[in-house]
Amino acid sequence: MATVKLCKKSAKKMAATNAKAVVGNFLIFDNEDSTVTVTGADAAGNAVDIAAVAKIAVTSGDPAVVSVDPPTGMTFVLHALKPTVAGSPAVITIVATWNDGSVGPFTASLPLDITGTVATGLIVTPGTPTVR
Repeated sequence: MATVKLCKKSAKKMAATNAKAVVGNFLIFDNEDSTVTVTGADAAGNAVDIAAVAKIAVTSGDPAVVSVDPPTGMTFVLHALKPTVAGSPAVITIVATWNDGSVGPFTASLPLDITGTVATGLIVTPGTPTVR
């Protein structure tokens, strides 16, 4: 299970920009799913339960590579579908919006490196024919 923390900034900074949390790339195989839990984070980086005061929206930057189920409370499930190209992670974007609009919205990114699994069959690809 992956966890994403949304960091709170001071009211003055929030007025100018959204708070953004970026975690390191999460490694997953192309035949795996993962449940992701989102919590708030205070100024010291401690987890804060925001389930009663906020809702989340989740999107995949490339649904053909990784898809996401609609969130249930502060959790969602992602489905790795095919490997990513080295150096080009798939990215899930999470936006938490407070129910009363008092703070936020806060945005976090979850970059994913998706690797292939062991061989389960063969792919035969002929090359370009040449004259003898």
